[in-house]
Amino acid sequence: MRDVYLADYARSAFSRAHPRKLDVDRWADTRSDALLANVIDGLLARSGVDGAAVEDLSIGCALPVKEQWSFGGRYPLWLAKHLGPHGQACATRQIDQQCGSGLAALRNTAREIQAGAVDVGMAGGVENMTRVPMGPALFKEGVLTSPPILQKADWLALDVVLNMGLTAERLAKASGISRESMDALALSSHQRAAAADAAGHFDAERLTLNNTAGELVNEDSNIRADTSAERLAGLDPVFMEGGVVTAGNSSPLTSGAAATLLMSEQALHQHGMSPLARVVAIADCGVMPEEMGAGAAAAIQRVLKQSQLTPQDIAVWEINEAFAAVPLHAMGELVIDPANVNIWGGAMALGHPLGATGIRLAGTLARLLETRQQRYGCAAACIGGGQGIAIILERC
Repeated sequence: MRDVYLADYARSAFSRAHPRKLDVDRWADTRSDALLANVIDGLLARSGVDGAAVEDLSIGCALPVKEQWSFGGRYPLWLAKHLGPHGQACATRQIDQQCGSGLAALRNTAREIQAGAVDVGMAGGVENMTRVPMGPALFKEGVLTSPPILQKADWLALDVVLNMGLTAERLAKASGISRESMDALALSSHQRAAAADAAGHFDAERLTLNNTAGELVNEDSNIRADTSAERLAGLDPVFMEGGVVTAGNSSPLTSGAAATLLMSEQALHQHGMSPLARVVAIADCGVMPEEMGAGAAAAIQRVLKQSQLTPQDIAVWEINEAFAAVPLHAMGELVIDPANVNIWGGAMALGHPLGATGIRLAGTLARLLETRQQRYGCAAACIGGGQGIAIILERC
C-alpha cells in the first residue's frame, strides 16, 4: 500500500451547546452542513490547494438525522465554494460510528489513497448539538428507536448502553477509578487548554469564521480557566445517585466542525505541500457495550500491534475525554505517563462535537508531534455502543 499523509488540518471554534438555551451557542443559527463547508473552504484557502484536485470527501457525524442528514455528504460539498464547480467529480459519503465517526471518516479517505484510488482527499466531521441534540430527545421524538427484542435481552443492559453517563459509571467502578482522580483530570484539562490557548497553540488550527448572523467566531467557549478543585468537588452526580460522574468530569455538549487534507506522496510534491504527519495505522474494535469507555484502551492495543510498536514508543497521546474515566482507564491499562496525554487539554475543556472530535484528535496530535519534535503519536476515542478507534501518526 502507498503511504498517506496528513497534509493540513483546521477546525472551527468549538462552542458550548444547549438545545434550550440558544444564546450560549455561537453556532446555534448555523446548520451543520454550512459550518463544515466553511471549514473546508477555510482549509483549502489556507493551504493553497485547488479544490478541483480533491477527489474524495468522507464526513463523520454521530447523529446524521434531521438537518444533519447530508444526502451522502453532498450538501457540505455543494455548499463549499472552493471545491471546484460544485465538486461534481468528488465522491462523498457520510459515516456514523458514533464518537469515532471523525476518525472513521479519516480512515476511509486514507484507505482510498493507500489503495491508489485517489491522490487527494479530505476527511471532516461535524456536530451541532444545539440544533440536533443528544439521543434522549431524539428517542422521545421517535427520530431514534431501538429494536424491541434488544430491550428485553437478558445479556444486554440496553438502558445502560444507551446512556453514556451510566457506561462511564460502570467503567469507573470496574476499574477502581475514584471521583477525586476524575475531578483532578478535569481540572488539569481546563488548565492545560487555557495555557495552550493563551500561548497561541490553537491559532494554527482554529479558523475565524462567520456564523449565519454575520458574527465572527474564533474562540473556544468551553474552556474554564477559573475552575478549581473545590468547584469541581462541589458538583453533584448527574447520572445516578451516589455516582462519581458529574458535569465537571464529563465533556460538555458542543457544536463544531473540523477537516483534514490527506495526500499521497506524489500529490504532496505536485502541490508543494509539507505534510504534518504520516498515517501509520488506524484500528477499531468492539468491547462490552455497558463499559464502552474501555474501547479507547482496547483500540490502542490493537493499533499498536498492527504497527509493531509498544506504548513506550509513543511520545504523545490524545485520548478523548468523553468522560474522565476513559483516559484514566487507558493510562492505567497501558501504563502511560499522564504528562504525555492531552498536553493541550482534552474534551472536558475543549468540548466534544461528536462527529468532529476524531478529526481534532488526529490534527492536534500531528501538531503536537511537530511542536515537541517527537516521532510517534497516538490518538484514540471510545465509541457509544461498545467500540473504540485509534490512530498512530509519525512526524515527517
